[in-house]
Amino acid sequence: MTVNKDKDYVERLKNDDFSAFDALFKKYAESLYGFALSITKEPYIAEEIAQLVFMKIWEKRAQLDEFRSIKSFLFSIAYSETISWLRKEKSEKQRMNVVGAEMKQASNETNYSIEFNEINAIANQIIEGLPEKRKEIFKLSRVQGYSNKEIAIRLNISIKTVENQMTAALKTLKEQLSKNGILGLLFYFITLY
Repeated sequence: MTVNKDKDYVERLKNDDFSAFDALFKKYAESLYGFALSITKEPYIAEEIAQLVFMKIWEKRAQLDEFRSIKSFLFSIAYSETISWLRKEKSEKQRMNVVGAEMKQASNETNYSIEFNEINAIANQIIEGLPEKRKEIFKLSRVQGYSNKEIAIRLNISIKTVENQMTAALKTLKEQLSKNGILGLLFYFITLY
């Protein structure tokens, strides 16, 4: 009886009978929804898939074969659409993971850049607070890249004085950076140039 009724619905549907379409929808929509939901676990997606199946049936109504089981055909389309959604979802998740990783890396780089700029500002503030002669010697050494001998000649002082002033400057930097919890930056100033 059901097969004959389905065959009748398909024949009428091929002749653009919307009431036959409506009858098929009422008969199979819930089952198709349940089928899609069992696979996708997403109610909204399952509903979309069920609607898409019937949209395709309506669009292809002229090519339907009344001797073929409409139920099998409906579930075949539902299966195909569900698999298509799963592939798309997997691809989307992979794409989101890549984008997420890139955003995290960019965020980390930005954070590191901001942190370095903040730390550098603190260090420069400490350097600016050094006594004038010590600050001058430190900048000639670490900023301009002069050797201790070149600084001694340039400032007309002994190499030993340059070494003592540099030691004192680095000690002050170490103490102040340690107070600020950023002692690791001292390595930057020791190895600079």
